Amino acid sequence: MVVQDRGESYFVDAATGEILHATRKLPRRRVVRVVHVDVGVDTRWPSEARNAEELLEAMTPFDWWIDQHYVSRGRFLDLLDHNASPSAVRVLRYIAENLAGRNYWYGTVGDLEDALKIPKRSLERALQELTAMNALKRKTNRKAWPIRFSIHPWYAWKGDLLGRDVAYSEWVGVKPASFGG
Repeated sequence: MVVQDRGESYFVDAATGEILHATRKLPRRRVVRVVHVDVGVDTRWPSEARNAEELLEAMTPFDWWIDQHYVSRGRFLDLLDHNASPSAVRVLRYIAENLAGRNYWYGTVGDLEDALKIPKRSLERALQELTAMNALKRKTNRKAWPIRFSIHPWYAWKGDLLGRDVAYSEWVGVKPASFGG
């Protein structure tokens, strides 16, 4: 079977839907992305970023999928089966949906309080509960910088999925196998 789309012809196997041949021509040369920064000299490593702007600056030259956001919403409901409070699930979902990059969210407890309309004491309890469940980690950077919350990569990720695999193995404490010498 032949399918026409935008002036191109595609020869398709009607039984499987597999494209057997296309008349569309590929470009002669592959586009090669050139990086003009030296990480560690004039930019930070993503793990060393102190706020969302520094994280974006560190990720932009290397992460082509920086705008891809993966959130596993069904997994938040699974937390309720494991005796997580509804406010803890709301907090985790908000952080997951508003990641700055990778599995990091920058802000203060006051920012969460304003966004979720949860009293500060309940919010602190929810954050302690998520930390105890190993679904969230909190890192403070002095008083001048916002808090960096890291969400478990199993729940959400923003950017290249190859980075998620590395972050997941670091989160659970498993080092990749060493092959050879």
